[in-house]
Amino acid sequence: MATVRQIESVRQSFCALLRFGNQLMRGQASCCPVTMEQYYTLEVLLDGPGSMKDVAAGVGFHQSTMTRIVEKLEAQQLVLRTRKRSNQRHMEVEITELGNEVCLSMRNECSQMMSLLLDQIPKNEQASVAKSMATLAQVLNPGNRVFQEMRQACCSKPGSAGRSLTG
Repeated sequence: MATVRQIESVRQSFCALLRFGNQLMRGQASCCPVTMEQYYTLEVLLDGPGSMKDVAAGVGFHQSTMTRIVEKLEAQQLVLRTRKRSNQRHMEVEITELGNEVCLSMRNECSQMMSLLLDQIPKNEQASVAKSMATLAQVLNPGNRVFQEMRQACCSKPGSAGRSLTG
């Protein structure tokens, strides 16, 4: 089990990464035609069409939030929504060619930004940082059983934010 010092260090670093990373990504997106939330949605749709439920799960948003995001993307002609003939309540979303172009352009911009970020890390540590980031992303995936267990353990009871993770 991690020490209290390690837990506090990771907590502080993680919170800083979220705050500063979000600020950096939002700054990057300020010159783009979509918000970061819309970009994340387009990225999920690069893998192929999906139901609103599946897209919401892929992005990590509630379905009602995803509906509003998709409505805005549809108004910009970046996605297309269609109803299934077999189930009129089932809405499928797919990325359009324009949406694909916007998403890939933003992905390229983000990759350039990540290149600049990695350049700030000593060369002999870059592979380790990349591997650690991939591991964190995998653990933090809402579809991951470990993520579900952590969320259940930390967030299932009112007032649980004050519970100790070590005991």
